[in-house]
Amino acid sequence: MKMSRIVASLMMLHTLLAAGVNAKELVYTRAFADDDYGNYHVAVLNAVFKATKEYGDITLVPHPQPMTQSRQMLSLLKGDADVMWSVTNQTREQKLIPIKLPLLKGFAGFRVLVINPSRQSELTGDADSRTLKNLTMVQGTDWPDMDVLTANGYRVEGEDWSSWFGSMYSMVSRNLVDAFPRNIIEVHRDLERHKDKHVSLEQLHLLKYPNYEYFFVSPDNPALANRLRLGLIRILNGGELERIFDSFEGHRKAEMLADAESRKIHELGNPTIPYKLDYARWDKYKDLAIRALEKEMSE
Repeated sequence: MKMSRIVASLMMLHTLLAAGVNAKELVYTRAFADDDYGNYHVAVLNAVFKATKEYGDITLVPHPQPMTQSRQMLSLLKGDADVMWSVTNQTREQKLIPIKLPLLKGFAGFRVLVINPSRQSELTGDADSRTLKNLTMVQGTDWPDMDVLTANGYRVEGEDWSSWFGSMYSMVSRNLVDAFPRNIIEVHRDLERHKDKHVSLEQLHLLKYPNYEYFFVSPDNPALANRLRLGLIRILNGGELERIFDSFEGHRKAEMLADAESRKIHELGNPTIPYKLDYARWDKYKDLAIRALEKEMSE
């Protein structure tokens, strides 16, 4: 990117911030009341605001009410909150401003199956996608993954999720459904929480589709969007984002699952987003990711 465009982007950011974005408190939404939920995202946000301290000090405050993703979006649109994080889809990108850096390196689209251990014998290494499509799976009713799996021919039941997906794991444990496709970032933590249930990690298969988790802000808050982009550029360039990511054990385990040669990969399309990023693994394609964020700032 030419220096003149970078300068223009920063000048625009200064102008927008002068309009009052550097408020002292910033409210983020959350899906759960659990104290451990969102620690990574909050750590990234804190690093972003520290890296852009010239635009004012920020204190992050959780929204007092845990809520579904659809209600989180409404909270941003109504001005009751300032930032959320979620996997993206066309609707969210049309109604909110996405900060297009996949916070989870694209791992939001890497899914392993949580099953009742008695089902593993049916899922051999030779099982193909047709075998998986004959299973009955479960996902959250308002999760974008419901649309992805259905569009690719998988049988999926929607469930109104409860705290930490308790109802979904119970359904698997009781053989009411065959499998729960779960994000590789979160699956180990979930299994630890539900170790009292008869569930386990399927060992031989991996679903993979373009799926990116971003920060989102209100369309009325472009200055905050640009501050987030600038901060992400800085912590990405300096290596801090990678250090934060690697400080979480679940992330390191996820990377092992993503790169495991023993798993058969089933590639799916994602009709909920019209593009595929070439820098989702920003640890490997840092320059591409930085240029993409700079371009977003200049537009």
